[in-house]
Amino acid sequence: MTRARFGSVLRWLWLVAISAVIAFPVYVTVVTALLPQGDVASGRLIPIPTRLTLDNLREALQSAPLAEQYLVSVLVTVLQSGAQLVTAVLAAYAFAFPRWRGRGVVFAVVLATLAIPGESLVIPNFELVTALGLRNTLLGIAVPYLAAGYAVFLLRQAFLDQPRETWEAARMDGCGDLRALLHVVLPMARPQLVTAAMWCALSAWNGYFWPLLITDSPDRRTIQVGLAQLVVEQATTPAVIYAGTLLVLLPTLLLVLLGQRFLLRGLASRVTT
Repeated sequence: MTRARFGSVLRWLWLVAISAVIAFPVYVTVVTALLPQGDVASGRLIPIPTRLTLDNLREALQSAPLAEQYLVSVLVTVLQSGAQLVTAVLAAYAFAFPRWRGRGVVFAVVLATLAIPGESLVIPNFELVTALGLRNTLLGIAVPYLAAGYAVFLLRQAFLDQPRETWEAARMDGCGDLRALLHVVLPMARPQLVTAAMWCALSAWNGYFWPLLITDSPDRRTIQVGLAQLVVEQATTPAVIYAGTLLVLLPTLLLVLLGQRFLLRGLASRVTT
């Protein structure tokens, strides 16, 4: 065996090992959620799906208002990630193409927001949302997070990788800023745009502390808060807890699977540039 082939085999073995480590918790969660509770009580390290049932999912949905919380999480994710994506696209365009005085300073301020601990903003955000009368509402959960500095940074770097001559040619042909953004810039940055959208959606979906703090009614809270409540109420039935975890996990898995092609294309474009 040549040295190059031996190195290729080692890389494949390393990738298989890493994939197994990542996939193992997902496998345990999915299988345990669908096993009868008697089979889960056997305590196997690696559960074997001999019999499958949906009873655990039904019990999880009935033991807590997970259905209402699921809907709240979906609405918050759509609203928050959509607003973050729109603001990031507009800000990244302003930082990448038009030249204006103070652009570097303003971008440095945006980057500085990434270094601010989120915990330090909890009290000001709580006072602001309460003063606006949005406590215990869907808007109250999303309002403090309608813009994200990381998404701005990611899209700005993607826009800077594009040939500036293309944008200048569009401007010379009579395209305004909005038309140039929609018809010239965004189509060339589609993989990075999908990556930013996935990051915004996952951040919104996985929010826990702020939705718990700003809401009072169980049916106004997100699914992450509901899952924590389910763990307390169903401490003696781990299969039901796994079922609730599976309900939370499914949207993130589907999002990654659907956006995998764009993620790989975005990574490949970053490597070749």
